[in-house]
Amino acid sequence: MTRWLKDVILDVVALSLIIIYTITSNTVLEIILWVYTVLLLLGKVLYFSFNYLQKKADTEQVPPIFYHFIYLVSVSALIFSPNYYLAAAWLVIWILSAIAMVKKQKKTSPK
Repeated sequence: MTRWLKDVILDVVALSLIIIYTITSNTVLEIILWVYTVLLLLGKVLYFSFNYLQKKADTEQVPPIFYHFIYLVSVSALIFSPNYYLAAAWLVIWILSAIAMVKKQKKTSPK
């Protein structure tokens, strides 16, 4: 439960920064978002590369719809800003997350 709350807080803070960036077009926020986006993208890619990370991530209890909502709002806000490269990076993160969710559901579903 504690990890779930920590993940939610981090995602809500990231979404808040994206929305603030969309409104203000602040260069410092853009740099922060790029650094966070690259780290998140790297984490998603590493997830598919290492079984240890998959097992650790599979213990997460955050409802999948929460992430879809976060990614939808993030991509939409970045398209509106308009920062298409950052929006594309978040779209890739969303797609990789969806693939990971499907993979996780296949592992946990009864055969």
